[in-house]
Amino acid sequence: MLKNKIKIISLIVLLMISLFSPIVNAENETNADQAIPISENQETITIKDGDEYLFEENITIDYPVDGNLFIFANNVTINSQIGGDAFIVANSINIEENGYILSNLFACSNNISVKGSVYNIYSVGDTLTIDGFIYRDIKTVCNSLNINGMIGRNAFVNCSNINFKEKPNTEETPSITSYGTIQGDLNYLSDEEKNIPEGAVAGDTHFTSLKNNNNNVNLSDYIYSLGAVLVSAVILWLISLWIAPKISHSPLAPMKLKKALQIIGFGILVPLVLTLLSIIILFIPIITQFTILLFCVLAALFFVSTFVTIIHINDMVCNQLKITQNLHKLGFLIITALIFWLLTFIPYVGTGISILAIIWGIGSLSYSVFMKEKSDENEVNEITNVKKEDKPNKTANKEKEQKNTDKSNKSKKEEK
Repeated sequence: MLKNKIKIISLIVLLMISLFSPIVNAENETNADQAIPISENQETITIKDGDEYLFEENITIDYPVDGNLFIFANNVTINSQIGGDAFIVANSINIEENGYILSNLFACSNNISVKGSVYNIYSVGDTLTIDGFIYRDIKTVCNSLNINGMIGRNAFVNCSNINFKEKPNTEETPSITSYGTIQGDLNYLSDEEKNIPEGAVAGDTHFTSLKNNNNNVNLSDYIYSLGAVLVSAVILWLISLWIAPKISHSPLAPMKLKKALQIIGFGILVPLVLTLLSIIILFIPIITQFTILLFCVLAALFFVSTFVTIIHINDMVCNQLKITQNLHKLGFLIITALIFWLLTFIPYVGTGISILAIIWGIGSLSYSVFMKEKSDENEVNEITNVKKEDKPNKTANKEKEQKNTDKSNKSKKEEK
């Protein structure tokens, strides 16, 4: 039992270190050596050294950030240089002419306007407007894409409308950002093919219809999905054997209705509580960084929940079939995962099965954390003890029956 606790503690410590490593660097420290006075009449420019975490209603970044930028807000304006990646969730994002993101922009927003320069853009939203310069690629899912500037390489787009600002007919040579161009290839998915102006795309244009794409699914996608389910379930099962080998090797206790309802309750309440707690922490400036930790925990729960449910179903099947060898359990686990994967493709029913699997997986993990583990171990021990007690009782009954038959035979011989 002590070894199991040491294993669990070591895993938790490693997880905490990996999660807190970027948060430790996020302290609002200003280095006096980096306050560079340009002249006596101008203000000093303070460079933010390290990652920046901001959670407010309206945010304006008008100072250089030598690190990554994490923002959760309503309106965001960037009017300076960002040395790392920018992760932004907001209603509107405006990157002004003096805004430079030297690495990637990961954005989830209704309206995104880029008048400055960005290295790569990965976005989800309603409208993406590019008036400035994108050094490399854009990958976006949106309703409308307006290209009024220059994309340095390729564009991968899933949208309804694509609009290019056409090149002006003047004798003077226009600047590269005065009209919409893609210097590489344009790959887009849409309901129908769009009219792309001549010369707007320097490379090749590839169109994929969403209607045909929904009906024709590649076989490789199915193989990849099945492989991901099988590998994840097996890895999680091996980890459970390493952390708690006694419980994993022991037969499962019969599932009582009270325990099942508690597991379902945990599966519904825990995600809601973590989400509400994250929102509350956003309004506490001292501990706003812990919001990222809570979101990571919630994402991890959703990721492993389905595979936890598959493992529980496999354990119940093996318990009913009295399968004890781990190699045989592994074989049945692969079969269980395959059947579950096939059931998720049933229309309507598959969606319900997936939701129930998530709820049950999160609930069972939460139950094992918040409820006493000894109760489950005692139930398992009681089952094994009862089975052990039944064996000598059965043998004793057989001996008594044998003695009775011997006595009856002797009495018959004496009568004869």
